[in-house]
Amino acid sequence: MELLEKYIREYGKYKDGGIVIVNSFLNHRMDVDLIDEIGKDFFARFEKDAPTLILTVEASGIGIACMTARYFGVPV
Repeated sequence: MELLEKYIREYGKYKDGGIVIVNSFLNHRMDVDLIDEIGKDFFARFEKDAPTLILTVEASGIGIACMTARYFGVPV
């Protein structure tokens, strides 16, 4: 997840109260290469658990869930 940390540091906007805005690469605009790398990372971390379904939160997690599911070959 070092790549995600890099993106947050470079492109994230910080607001009072500890809120981090990631609209420019995860929400309103999606960096597909970044999201693909996150999916690969989840696959590497959880491959041994052999999930049969990827669940996500309705908001920012849909793109990441889809890329992750692609590597596992399972539905979202």
